[in-house]
Amino acid sequence: MKSRPVRRAPARFRTMQTGWMLAGCIAGLAPGASAASVAATVDPALPTYHFEREITGSISGVGDDAMKPLMDAWLAAFRKRQPGARQGERWEYVSGATAFGALMFDTADIAPLARAPLPEELAPYVHQYAGDMMKSPVLVRVGGDTSRPAYIALNKRPGSPLPPKVKEFITFALSLEGQEIVARQGKFRSLSATEAAEERAKLQGYLARLDPTLPAYRPAESVSGAIDSVGSDGMKSLMETWMRDFRRVQPGVHKGEFWEHLGTLNGFHALIANLTDLAPMGRELWPDERAVYEVTHHQAMPLEIRVARGGFNTPQRTTAQAIFVNQHNPLARITLPQLAAILGAHPGITRWGQLGLTGEWADRPITIYVPPRVAPNAMSMQVMVLKGGAWSSTVHEGSIAETAQAIARDPGAIGFGGFEEGGPGLKTLAAAATEGGPFYSGSGDSASSGRYPLTRYMYIRLNRKTGEPLSAPVKEFLRYILSREGQEPILYSGYFPLTAEEVKQELAKLE
Repeated sequence: MKSRPVRRAPARFRTMQTGWMLAGCIAGLAPGASAASVAATVDPALPTYHFEREITGSISGVGDDAMKPLMDAWLAAFRKRQPGARQGERWEYVSGATAFGALMFDTADIAPLARAPLPEELAPYVHQYAGDMMKSPVLVRVGGDTSRPAYIALNKRPGSPLPPKVKEFITFALSLEGQEIVARQGKFRSLSATEAAEERAKLQGYLARLDPTLPAYRPAESVSGAIDSVGSDGMKSLMETWMRDFRRVQPGVHKGEFWEHLGTLNGFHALIANLTDLAPMGRELWPDERAVYEVTHHQAMPLEIRVARGGFNTPQRTTAQAIFVNQHNPLARITLPQLAAILGAHPGITRWGQLGLTGEWADRPITIYVPPRVAPNAMSMQVMVLKGGAWSSTVHEGSIAETAQAIARDPGAIGFGGFEEGGPGLKTLAAAATEGGPFYSGSGDSASSGRYPLTRYMYIRLNRKTGEPLSAPVKEFLRYILSREGQEPILYSGYFPLTAEEVKQELAKLE
């Protein structure tokens, strides 16, 4: 009697079946769970995972032991979609109490937590990142509900993007595939499509372009010794990152006796007192400071190295300056020479008709509202637009809120401030550096590229007499900061990296 041939399932069904088996192996089915029961508990409207970019490098995580099985399963499945990703040196899930220390001291990319943060955990975090304006880590709910949540906590500056590897991993966790793993684990409830969308929104931020022609760091020599740094709290995290990464290639260098970043003014006074090698400063030198420096050091200015560009639309940081007018004003654009003629001590432009407006606007007076003239925004405008010259005697000073309200009330008003300081009743003008243009509206793209003319810079300033060389460790450290490796972390700091041309200009100052 002939044996009957074995009938095989169609190839397409075999592929699907194999996929289900792999998924079960990867995720670890909870006892009694089946593909059908998992499908019934996962919202089919959740998006499938499609990566924005392929990533490489390690992902480190430290946090709650209750999340370890889920993190392991996610990473295994994620690496099948992103083969360039790998587990970092720290992949430690012992207790939720470890999460905030790992984030505060930047030793982990992500920190899983199966509960809400405690007040005593957030209090030191506020101090650690005061200059970064991060009052607390961002909590992304990746599963569960308020009674039994599953979070991933992470550091994210206001308005800034996440490193791609972090964003891609969490996007995967919030996808259909990621939430199926949650359901298979059975410890936390999977999210609905609406809930997942709300969490994905927390991941957004403008990611600037890193100039591909930036030079890689190549040590000019092996150096050793201490480097002192006193200055900007807004640059504290960058200085820590730069020193940590620099020591990996120059292990003989270390922090000096003075390594503190509490404020830009602290840095200026440390320079005056000759107490620091470096003074990170988040703004331009003010006219009075230049005068003091000249008296105390017998030269016009300290050595000034641009190390980053200021941000865009980021609260209480060094940001691009917006020019505000009333929302009913028909003017769409303005040049910096025109602004100088409006704001300066001897105004040449006092009526809107002089800017090209006609009809009822032609003879309407221009009213100027500004933040306090001693405030950083106003001082920055005095340097950038008035070249250090005096203000018009007609300016009206007020707080940021009062200035915005005054411009919203007064059709003939003009003023300025950070883009984040706009509000109802105001509109911003496109700006050009010269009379002939080109004109640019303020945006993440135009600010990060430097095309918008009222962008600002972050600086490191040093005492150096003309003709004197820099110390070898200081020079190498600055060369590192101005390399591709040094500029890359700036993408996630709330600021923007320099262009290759700008880096070339700053490197020349070190010689």
